Amino acid sequence: MKLDPITTEVIISRIRETTAAMAHALFHSGYSPILRESQDGTAGLCDANGRVIMVGGGLQYHSLLYTRAVESVCERYPVAEMRDGDSFISNDPYKAGNSHVPDVVVITPIFYGGRIIAFGASVAHKADVGGLVPGSSGAASREIFHDGVLIPPVRYWTKGGVNREVEAILRNNSRVPEVVIGDLRGQVGSTRLGAERLCALCDEYGAETMRSAMEGLLERTATRVRGEFARWPDGENSAEALLDHDGADRSKPTGPVNTPLPTAQAVSLLAVIAASDPTIPMNSGVLNAVDFVMPPGTLVNPQFPASVNHYFPTSHVVYTCVLAALGKFNSARAVAPAGFGTGAIAIGYTKGRAGKPTVQYELMVTSLGGTSTHDGTSIVLPMNHFTPGTPVEIIETEYPVMVRRYDIWRDSAGAGRHRGGIGNVREYQLLVDCILTARTSNHRQGAWGLNGGKAPPLSRAVINPDTQQAEEMDCMETRMVPAGTVVRLEQTGGGGYGDPFERPKELVLEDVEDGYVSPEAAAVQYKYSCI
Repeated sequence: MKLDPITTEVIISRIRETTAAMAHALFHSGYSPILRESQDGTAGLCDANGRVIMVGGGLQYHSLLYTRAVESVCERYPVAEMRDGDSFISNDPYKAGNSHVPDVVVITPIFYGGRIIAFGASVAHKADVGGLVPGSSGAASREIFHDGVLIPPVRYWTKGGVNREVEAILRNNSRVPEVVIGDLRGQVGSTRLGAERLCALCDEYGAETMRSAMEGLLERTATRVRGEFARWPDGENSAEALLDHDGADRSKPTGPVNTPLPTAQAVSLLAVIAASDPTIPMNSGVLNAVDFVMPPGTLVNPQFPASVNHYFPTSHVVYTCVLAALGKFNSARAVAPAGFGTGAIAIGYTKGRAGKPTVQYELMVTSLGGTSTHDGTSIVLPMNHFTPGTPVEIIETEYPVMVRRYDIWRDSAGAGRHRGGIGNVREYQLLVDCILTARTSNHRQGAWGLNGGKAPPLSRAVINPDTQQAEEMDCMETRMVPAGTVVRLEQTGGGGYGDPFERPKELVLEDVEDGYVSPEAAAVQYKYSCI
């Protein structure tokens, strides 16, 4: 069935509304701050073949793993054995394609007229699924088994309710079982909401019309990407960047800090969209227009049983390199790299504010790089621009910690005609003995400027700063810390774009007045005296 453009657009808009409602339900039913506050999760729809139609939520790189997750469920449970009301879960990156073990996938087949017309999908980070340390993703991890309990695709929910045996295993392997199960049930609910909404649309428009609209969206997306490529000059371009080290051998600048294949491909496709036309939707149609060469056993295509828990800094580097290479084809869309200081911290407490064991898990937020038209945006997570940090009020309410400082970091942005976004400083005082795991990055190898712009400084994590006991942490480290310990996280800004000497004086003066740039740096970097 060939649909007219207006009908197609109306239906796609209704599907967009559906996935937005799914994500809204996911975040508002979340038990953990990592889900309800930082929105580290997504919910969306795949067609009956597992192709991604639309993803609700800010982490659009989840898109390609949806397909792998649907495939993994179908490999264990033939479609003929699935029933209306089923929901399946998995968190094994080598089976379901999730980015790391704490990300649990929920897949719900959507039935209409007695047959599967689509799949509801959700991926969301869990506060703890076992493993070496609270938060599961440990700095000492050397294989996937160190990262937590591995769940193959299993039936978790039916019309009769939850599979209590599966849930019992999950509870038995988590340090914070109530939080994990609460978040997981919220995921199931979000996918079932998507099923209800999609079936209602089939009632309104007909199942075949819905199928044609989804097919048309994928075809149109692929056509738009190919059209962008056709306007670029022929040729080859490349870019490279380094990680600090692999966590196992700290003498080497790179190594097996792995990111699963679906994630590496998805972040590359996000860079394709950013370098061409950001209005192109992220779905399986983008994949249809791009070929990948990612040999097995590499950083971006690890093989079982390699650990993948520190995947995000690697994924960010992949995104940055692809964007840098493609920006040479389309200079109007070129952008300086965001700060490389990404990752997360996890702090395990034997007793939280409520008197129960708890895990504080927070994403590290940096800032974006400058562009040809404007300064970089400050305190925004690269690739996940709509994934916020956890508010100070929530942190202090949930955990035995005091946030002593959350402030801009002066002189943290790469200088340029358009400077990078400003970095930030976050300082915690831990009120009880606890286990701290820092999975940060950008301590040794950093971002760069573009077209004459300057690089931002490196990030740092410091124990007991401004004291005689001050000690700088490595980018991947777990340690026991006593009550009263202060931890300062300095998260760098973005790279600068263009010659700093071309930046208008009034903008430099404004940055000095706002506290973004010191008078001394203004004199050195921009050649303006502001004293």
